[in-house]
Amino acid sequence: MNTASASLLIEMDLARTVVAICETQSFTRAAERIGRTPSAVSIQVKKLESLLGRELFQRQGRAVLPTPDGDVLLGYCRRMLQVNAEAVAHFLTPAVEGRVVFGAPDDIGHIAIPQILQRFAMTHPQVEIDVRLRTSEELRRMCDAGKLDLAVLSCRDYGARKVEIIHTEQLVWAGLRYGMAVEKEPLPLALSRTGCAWRQIAVQALEKAGRRFRIAYSSEHSQAQIAAVLADLAVAPLPESHVKPPLRRLGAAEGLPPLRRYEVALMKRDGAGEAVEALARTVIDSFADASIMEPNLEGAT
Repeated sequence: MNTASASLLIEMDLARTVVAICETQSFTRAAERIGRTPSAVSIQVKKLESLLGRELFQRQGRAVLPTPDGDVLLGYCRRMLQVNAEAVAHFLTPAVEGRVVFGAPDDIGHIAIPQILQRFAMTHPQVEIDVRLRTSEELRRMCDAGKLDLAVLSCRDYGARKVEIIHTEQLVWAGLRYGMAVEKEPLPLALSRTGCAWRQIAVQALEKAGRRFRIAYSSEHSQAQIAAVLADLAVAPLPESHVKPPLRRLGAAEGLPPLRRYEVALMKRDGAGEAVEALARTVIDSFADASIMEPNLEGAT
């Protein structure tokens, strides 16, 4: 490495900006996430492109996407931020030990939980996590029975227990791009089983609109519902963040009623200990990252 290249350093602020832009696909949303103005983000990008001598982002419609060089840089930036977090946590995070029984709905669990556990392990490696994936209704009952220390729920009935809303998102109709399932009568649906907030919202909206439908596929896992949509066998109610190519958003043009927002809540056991509180903070911080709820559609056609 020559002296000139060794003196060129990518600051952590620039690394955070690169990750935020790639995950939000927008200078404006990236600016909101990192607490800067869109013009400041634009200046940071120009500074970084000048530093590296490469174009890092390009616009495609309304989205801001990384170039091939931007994709490579994204990987480095994520590693930089991860190593930085590990270094700080090693010296500043108090040693916490214990065991936490943590519950999450199947649809959320298979997407978000791996990222949450990875983040938590960086700062609290001595804590044992016992994960239970159930429906939100089952998790609420387990909380009431004292069988869970912490749970993420996506139902609207929390009983008398106090919860903290940690995520809210618009629910939309999703179909396969150029697909024909939406034109069938009655409308074929891919839904979760009874007790899912997404299912309840979709069924109530269709019944109110007088649109005939049939439940063609049901599963506890949103990936299975997405698979039915990708096969053009049904349409499904999904969070807006899930609808990426080759899926497309459906609506009034296809005769479908609008859907409302849904929410994700965090429920803690009364008298939770330090390990539970630490995991709760990680869960809240993780859901503040919009990308945590995005499913992996890589390889889908």
